[in-house]
Amino acid sequence: MICARIFCAFALCSLLVTSGCKPIPTEPQTTLDGLVYTNNDWGFRVSRPNDQWGIDVATLTSQRDPNNGLSPVTVRILSPQFTRELRPQMHLYPQALPARFTTMTLDQLVQAFEDEYLMREFDQYRVIGEKQRIRLRVGEAMQWQFRYSQLERSNRNYPGTQFLVAIAIHNQVGYYMIGNGSRDVGYPLTEYEQIVASLEFR
Repeated sequence: MICARIFCAFALCSLLVTSGCKPIPTEPQTTLDGLVYTNNDWGFRVSRPNDQWGIDVATLTSQRDPNNGLSPVTVRILSPQFTRELRPQMHLYPQALPARFTTMTLDQLVQAFEDEYLMREFDQYRVIGEKQRIRLRVGEAMQWQFRYSQLERSNRNYPGTQFLVAIAIHNQVGYYMIGNGSRDVGYPLTEYEQIVASLEFR
């Protein structure tokens, strides 16, 4: 069974295990050119749907990914529509795969992510429709939608009622994306799908 540590990037309080074996990295190599955000350290770029969407990038320079030594990064692409309680946004988390998981297929990583994170964090997690393979410029991603009951507990990190998830693998790194929405504030599915399709590897 896949180790739950792969998905600790989704936890609010502890994204990754701190490693003191390597020096703290310098400023990350990132750029924002118009709609396109590029992260040369992690080797990817992703685009906002249009200039009405915001972008926020958080890099934990005090921590290192134990499998490739890079600082963990979280990219949030934020919808222009929001309320005090909820702003639809797509989160993107790259995370290096441990050596024993580098032969894992995309389907296996998707299944493991459902088992180790989604089913545990979202009460009565259920997939809507079919999972879809999305052709990227290099490789592919798997994307799907889900809902959950919200009767027993809600997910503080991802408020809302409907979600789009996407996962891709490139050069022994898993790229995890999750976007939220609700009936009250909107569920920008078309824009989320554009964000997923814009993912490129460098």
